[in-house]
Amino acid sequence: MNARVISEIVKIAVKPGFDVVSPSFARLREASVAGGVKEQYYGFSHAEGPKRHLCWVIQWPESSGPLETDSFRDALKKLDANGKPVSWLVPFADASQPRRALVAPCVQLCTVPLKPGTNSTSPAIANSLHKTYSDCYEAPGFTGGYWGTALEDKLMNWYYLGWETRAAHDEYAETPLFWVEINNLMPHMSGGGADYYTFTQQLD
Repeated sequence: MNARVISEIVKIAVKPGFDVVSPSFARLREASVAGGVKEQYYGFSHAEGPKRHLCWVIQWPESSGPLETDSFRDALKKLDANGKPVSWLVPFADASQPRRALVAPCVQLCTVPLKPGTNSTSPAIANSLHKTYSDCYEAPGFTGGYWGTALEDKLMNWYYLGWETRAAHDEYAETPLFWVEINNLMPHMSGGGADYYTFTQQLD
């Protein structure tokens, strides 16, 4: 279960009254299992109001890739209140890398998008991108995780970070260490954001 994966992050604006135990969502998860998925995660964002959404993280085997059949993608669109679920693909060399975050009590999925023209492979930027993740191990309450660059956008970097509590992250965000690499990257960033979840893990 620790082979190479393509992690698909799907954000779904669910309709009023939706529940994760709904048959329509269960059928989608079953279809992903039939497509070779051994590990998936889902849950509502901690945000309240219109920003609240369902996030589904599907760990597709790299050997087969994401399921792109019309029936699967059309059913996914029907689940979204606007008919336009948003997704990103993030490759990992080992499925265990993001798992340490995805099973945490508080899962933080955040982005560091770089400006067009930025050379993300330059030593200074590449080092700061990695240390933005690795420095978290100095923070009390950090449970692990990893980061990767989106397949469809080489300027979009996704961070899968696990915390014992949201407060643990917020306290770390007030420390000088948190800001070292963020300040280094900020001149090259085109924004960024974060969402927080508590996921249900499904293993098949």
